[in-house]
Amino acid sequence: MEGHAKLMVVTMVPVAFAFGSSPIVSNGQKVCDMSEGDFEECRPSVNVADPSPPLPSAACCKALDNADFECLCSFNNSLWMMKNGVDFTRAKGLPGKCNLRNSFPC
Repeated sequence: MEGHAKLMVVTMVPVAFAFGSSPIVSNGQKVCDMSEGDFEECRPSVNVADPSPPLPSAACCKALDNADFECLCSFNNSLWMMKNGVDFTRAKGLPGKCNLRNSFPC
């Protein structure tokens, strides 16, 4: 029975990512090495509703410098992106605007 409970937890974590209001699991955990605050710092620069989004803030660039870009690629076309008005093309452009070495491999 204990093995079944573990399987349910492992199965439900991806579902939480797909349907949750943010890509953060809970209790300050990070997703793709970014905290909820890190995602919020970058949100203005990737907002699909803004025809002229601002350049990423220094805090956003710092967060991206530590991000796992391969992991972030898994959110392309996700329900989370659509629900939160995130333009993934703009998100992919942030590392270049921040002059970072790392970038999205997708």
